[in-house]
Amino acid sequence: MLEYNKHMCDLFSERSEAGESEPNELARIREQLSGEGRSLKDLSQSNPTRVGLSRVPELFSLKTPENAIYSPEPKGLFRSRMALSEHFALKKRDISPENLFLCASTSEGYAWLFKLLCDAGDIVLIPKPGYPLFEQLAAFELVRTRAYSLEYTHSSGWHIDVDGIESMLASEQGARIKALIVINPNNPTGSYVRDGERAAILGLCERYGLALVADEVFFDFPLDDAVERRSFIGEERVPTFVLDGLSKRLGMPQMKLGWIAVSGPSGEVARAKKRLELIADTYLSAGTPVMNALPSLLDRESVFLHELLARIRENYSTYRAVLEGQESPHRVLACQGGWTALIESPAFLEEERVAELLLRQKGISAQPGFFFDIERGVHFAFSLIIPQTWAASWSKEYKELFDTLQTQ
Repeated sequence: MLEYNKHMCDLFSERSEAGESEPNELARIREQLSGEGRSLKDLSQSNPTRVGLSRVPELFSLKTPENAIYSPEPKGLFRSRMALSEHFALKKRDISPENLFLCASTSEGYAWLFKLLCDAGDIVLIPKPGYPLFEQLAAFELVRTRAYSLEYTHSSGWHIDVDGIESMLASEQGARIKALIVINPNNPTGSYVRDGERAAILGLCERYGLALVADEVFFDFPLDDAVERRSFIGEERVPTFVLDGLSKRLGMPQMKLGWIAVSGPSGEVARAKKRLELIADTYLSAGTPVMNALPSLLDRESVFLHELLARIRENYSTYRAVLEGQESPHRVLACQGGWTALIESPAFLEEERVAELLLRQKGISAQPGFFFDIERGVHFAFSLIIPQTWAASWSKEYKELFDTLQTQ
C-alpha cells in the first residue's frame, strides 16, 4: 500500500490534469455570492433552457413502442438521417442521408473528427477569438491546436486573416497540420465566412492537403436576412465535415443530438465514411428516443427560429441604443449572427477587475474578452438570447458601473 501511494502521482494522465485546477477568481466570487444567497444576473447566458426558450415536447415518451426497439446503426437511424437530409434540402443544402452521422453533441462530433483525422501530436488550426472548448477537446485526443486570427476594423467588421493562415502553413512544412476549423458564424464575434475568405481557405486546404471542419451551430441565426452567408454543407473541393445539432438549432441542449455532414472528393469521402463509421460504431452514443423524435422536431424548427430571431435582433438593437451614443465610450462591435454580441468598453481597469466589480456591485456575471483570447482592450460578451427586459436593464447597470469608474 505504501509503495502504491508513493507512485500515486503517476496514476492519472496529463490530459486530464486541468480537472484538478483551482477555480479562477471570478468563479470563486460567483460561488461566494451564491453561498451568501445573492441571485446573480448572467449577462453572458447561452443556455436556452434558462431564458424562457425551453420546450419539452410531449413526443418524448418512453412508452412509445418504437423507443423500445434498439437498432444499433453506426450512422444513426436511417429514418432520422433521411428527415435531416430532406430538411436541409428545403434550405438548398444538399446532403445525402448516407453522408450524415448522428452523435450525442457537436462536442462529441469534434472528438470523433479528431480521432478520424489526427494522430497524437498532430495539429488543427482554430480561430482566435474563439470559444475555449476547442483546446480541451483537442487535448483529450492528444491533438495540438494552433490559432489563426480574426481581425476587426470599425469600417468593415471582422475578417479572417487568410494571409496569416497561408504564412503559417508555408512556414510549417512537415508540422503535421491536419485540419482547419472554421466557425460559421464565429463565436463570439458573430462573423460569417465571407465568399472571398471561403475561396481562399478552400484553396489553402487543397494546396496543403487539409481537411476542413465547419461548425455551423449558429448558421441560421443571422441578425439581418441580407447578410452574406453560405453553408459548407455539400462542399466538394476538399474533405469537409460540417457540425450542427439540436442544442442551438432548436434550443434543446438537454436532448443530446448532433450530427456531422460529410462531403468532398468522392474517393476521400468514401474512405472517411468507412473510418468514421468504425468510430461511431464503437460508441453508438445517440439515443433512440431523440432520434425517433427528430422528424417531428425538425417540423417545429421554423417556429423556434422565428421567435429567437426576433429576440436576438431586438437585443442587439437594445445594446446599441443603451451603450452607444455621441459621447459614449462604449461600442457594440459589428455582429452578423449567432447568440452573442461583443461589447468594447474603455480600459479604466483590466477586464478581470471590471468583471469582479460587476459581480460584487451589480450582481452581474459577464464573460470578459480574455475568456475568448481577445488580447487587447476591454471586451465583454453579452447574450443575445436573454429576455429583452433583462438585456435592457442589465446593460444599463453595466454602463452605470463604467460611469462610476470614470468619475473616480
